[in-house]
Amino acid sequence: MDKLKVYWPYRFEVPEPIRKNVYVILTVTTTCVIGAVILGKLRKSKKRNHRIRDKRDSCREACRKLAEHLEQNGLTLTERNAILELPFEELRQRLQDGGLRCIDVLHAYQSKAIQVNEHLNCVVEPIWEAEALALERDMSTRRKGPLHGIPISVKENFYLEGYDCTGGMSAYLDLCVTEENTLIKVLKKQGAIPFVRTNIPQSMMTYECSNPIYGETKNPYDLTRGPGGSSGGEAALIATRGSILGFGTDIGGSIRIPSHFCGVYGLKPTVGRLSKQNMLPFQCGQPLIGAVGGPLASDVDGLVTAMKSLLIPAMFDQDPTCPPIQFRNEIFEEKRPLRIGYFLDNGYITPVPACQRAVTMATEILQDRGHTIVQFDPPDIKECFELYMLSTFGDGGDSFVEILQNDQVDPTLQLAHLSLILPKWLSILGGWVLSKFAGDRMLYIINKCMTGAGSVSEYWKVEERIQAYKKKMLRKWRANKLDVLICPGFAFPAVRSGNVFNVLGGVSYTVFFNLLNYPAGSMPITKVTAEDEANLAVYPTKTGYEKEIKKDSVGSKGLPVNVQCAGLPYQEELVLRVMRELHEDRNKA
Repeated sequence: MDKLKVYWPYRFEVPEPIRKNVYVILTVTTTCVIGAVILGKLRKSKKRNHRIRDKRDSCREACRKLAEHLEQNGLTLTERNAILELPFEELRQRLQDGGLRCIDVLHAYQSKAIQVNEHLNCVVEPIWEAEALALERDMSTRRKGPLHGIPISVKENFYLEGYDCTGGMSAYLDLCVTEENTLIKVLKKQGAIPFVRTNIPQSMMTYECSNPIYGETKNPYDLTRGPGGSSGGEAALIATRGSILGFGTDIGGSIRIPSHFCGVYGLKPTVGRLSKQNMLPFQCGQPLIGAVGGPLASDVDGLVTAMKSLLIPAMFDQDPTCPPIQFRNEIFEEKRPLRIGYFLDNGYITPVPACQRAVTMATEILQDRGHTIVQFDPPDIKECFELYMLSTFGDGGDSFVEILQNDQVDPTLQLAHLSLILPKWLSILGGWVLSKFAGDRMLYIINKCMTGAGSVSEYWKVEERIQAYKKKMLRKWRANKLDVLICPGFAFPAVRSGNVFNVLGGVSYTVFFNLLNYPAGSMPITKVTAEDEANLAVYPTKTGYEKEIKKDSVGSKGLPVNVQCAGLPYQEELVLRVMRELHEDRNKA
């Protein structure tokens, strides 16, 4: 039986001339569409670059105008230096008793900030209202606040009314804020004078300090190295006496890393102890690990006075989400001997010799003061690092990619940006290949974490693991009967500009306390010596990061080295007490 065949009864052929015209029309249309898309992107890029250039030029012009104003109305070099040489508490006392005018102190710090900015690029722009505030303070007959007349520098991501708040990202340009950060409000109420805004890295998700809008900030000890991030402009300015007290934020070490790289004092409080109202909202939807504002200063007295000035009813009234715990002077002034734990190595990345020596020096000072020193082994740091990365990149970096999709991507972020825009399977494969080549499985784990949690239920499991890790840490803390913990400020001194992602593992020393939500301070103890550099010859290179750390640390003689001091949540007063004791004995030496 023949197979049934069905034929279409009509046959239609497009005539050759028409067929050719259709091909032409399709080709021209496709070319036009592609051209229109490219032209649209070029127009957007041109407009964006124009906005960036305008902002950069306006900031530079503002600094130039301030310099001109100070030449006509400022102090002599001798008068300026006499003010800048005063330690924090002496400056504060002289402002309190009228021995110094607020306007003169302001002019001294403005002049120095403009001067150091010429070669460090740490200042974004001056705060023009500072002069009027200083004159108002000098004329006022009201009771003086504890920060009366103290000039303070402010990281760019704090809201200040009338100023852009960009985080180094063009998407936030021209969104001039109409609110003011709660901490800045309280500080002004206590007499402080915000006078300059300081530089940050693009997105604030790296410990470089460079962005397409304001450019790159350099380290005051070595211009080939960075000041750390993301509060890098703050630390660089304070290290050069261009500011005596400043404010930054910390979600993974952003106060403590710059403090270590630049040799200044910094404090990351417990998340929740200070208000977070009115800061740049980028990544505020990430709930597992929070950013927190905190002070950086030229000495420990600056940190103490800042915390005393902020932890007052005025802050709790403005932000009722903060627990109303005022500064507990009875804890800070207590004289009882403490039980202090320490570790030299976190079990993942071995610190360079100078960073280990700093911890040894700190523990010897504290032991001589009558405290009990005990060795402490932290819980699995690799697990901590993994949980941190899973928390901060729970969305697979979508928020990061979205905000930068129409922006210039800073060279320091291009590698991270590339890994986030690649297909997830390719990024994971790349991490696996890297880990095999470098002999460090954490490279694979980090890449995998950056592809995201996968689902809401998986993200919840991350929080369950974090809570389990916190319990494990607290059990060890209680078993050792610790009051505070001392450890390296970082795994190595200031890193060469552009090399941060090659030595990323160093952040395992700071994210540890962010994951736990323990308050942690960073303070200078020593500097890298020639002997420290010579001892690099035996530095272990068991991981890919350590191989790069060893290379990067060559030529680091003279760079500052800090230690960290940490306590249980809401024990900032105890942390500051230990930091003050270390500061006192370090100054005697």
